Amino acid sequence: MSIANAVKFMKKTDNDSCFRKALYKLDSAKDFEDFQIRENLEFSAFELEEAFNYLHTQCQFAEEADKLFNVKHLLDLIVPLTDIKL
Repeated sequence: MSIANAVKFMKKTDNDSCFRKALYKLDSAKDFEDFQIRENLEFSAFELEEAFNYLHTQCQFAEEADKLFNVKHLLDLIVPLTDIKL
């Protein structure tokens, strides 16, 4: 697990519509864990939060931050951080 994986995951969620559609189909935290393993993007809830904070500091414009927050909110809807294995 790593913060780098969480950063890749957030960027891929934002940029890859097929990846995002696969996320929409997940029904449980277990499905999410299996998805992470399949995609070779394992990370903990803490690492995802750290990745978000890192990416947020990289934003230079409000539009970039809005886009990032949209990805975070999408992930919160699909699998709340409390459901991600620590």
